[in-house]
Amino acid sequence: MDTPLDLEAWRLFVSTALAAHAVRCLGGRIAVESNAEDLLALARRLGEEMGSVERRYHLRFDPPYPGVTAGPEVVVGGCRLLLACTASDGDEPPLGVVFTTLIPGRLPQVSVAPVEASIPKEWRPATDAF
Repeated sequence: MDTPLDLEAWRLFVSTALAAHAVRCLGGRIAVESNAEDLLALARRLGEEMGSVERRYHLRFDPPYPGVTAGPEVVVGGCRLLLACTASDGDEPPLGVVFTTLIPGRLPQVSVAPVEASIPKEWRPATDAF
């Protein structure tokens, strides 16, 4: 990346590409009646078809996308699941931290924060039972 603006543009592009992947993979909006177990199952499904996305955009994720989580959180009217991983594109320093949010009744949301955003060390893979 040549400038901070180029890096930010790349983060925005990656977040859009990952959000589109999540919408395709999960079939659009997350079912309103989804519970915590359903959200964890959806998170596991997101990671199953990442090979083509990684190849197409020359990305690597650590841990594998969609990453680690503190587990489902209870919020007003239901629950949500926040996941995080670090994205890299080749030999460059990491691009940033990818945050994916799953909330019943909404489309999956993906954003890429600067690499300085930290992932809590106690978070675990979504594949682990909570």
